[in-house]
Amino acid sequence: MRAMKTSVALRYEGPALDSGRMNVYEASANMIAFSEFMVAAVKSTYGDAAEAHAEVAGFEHGSFVTDLVFTVGGSAATVFTALTPAQLWDVVKGAFDLWKHLKGSPPAAIKHDGQSVTVTNNSGHIIQVRTDSLTLVLNEKASEAVEQFVKVGLSHEGYEALRIGGATEVPAITVDRREAESFVPVAAKSQLSDNTVEVALTIVAAVFQDGNKWRFNDGASTFNAALTDGDFLIRVEKGERFGKGDVLRVRMQVVQSRTGAKVSVERTVLKVLDHLTPHEQAVLLPG
Repeated sequence: MRAMKTSVALRYEGPALDSGRMNVYEASANMIAFSEFMVAAVKSTYGDAAEAHAEVAGFEHGSFVTDLVFTVGGSAATVFTALTPAQLWDVVKGAFDLWKHLKGSPPAAIKHDGQSVTVTNNSGHIIQVRTDSLTLVLNEKASEAVEQFVKVGLSHEGYEALRIGGATEVPAITVDRREAESFVPVAAKSQLSDNTVEVALTIVAAVFQDGNKWRFNDGASTFNAALTDGDFLIRVEKGERFGKGDVLRVRMQVVQSRTGAKVSVERTVLKVLDHLTPHEQAVLLPG
């Protein structure tokens, strides 16, 4: 078994960090996300045989250093002996270049060429990166992690940029606040099913702000669903009352999609057919 260790530092820059302070909750969320991203990068670079864990080695003035320790055992170890931390850095840098290139959208076209891949974005522009970098960008855990420590991390007031530097002799990776919007999951989504059903839903939480989703329970699970029935929403605005245990009989669209290996369900209440209070429900029961 061969082990390797390298240090990678993430630093945020901007007026909010000039005092050397960072909100403890923001720092914690970003450190965890950054560490998870780097562990995913190790897997992408060296394969599933690689084992990695991350340790926070230091924190100072808006930055923290992550020590990565990764090992490979078994037959893969003989291949690993020829690898270096610099190759990990190449994969990470290529992934960040690709996120900026895609600008938050799935690739329009991908062409493989040996160990490299040519990726065309929605504007017709082309970039060539290592295949491992594309794998990292399309990785579910890596994309969720990068969205947290880049997009969300730079959304706070007074945060202007971030810089990632490694121990190797290579230029640091930088992302400014404007570019941060591109750092989101970009794996193409494919629709698996689209069904419309009539169902009774218990209201768990009624949301009265535009764009927010209501929370319902269908007797088996609790979930969020957008409510797009304009007539019903007008009644809500006029003061229709809701209470504990109220049930809506609705026509609901259920769309199941797959992004990479992840299957997700999106629910939308298209029409509210009836609004039943607990008293009205009791009257409907036999006997």
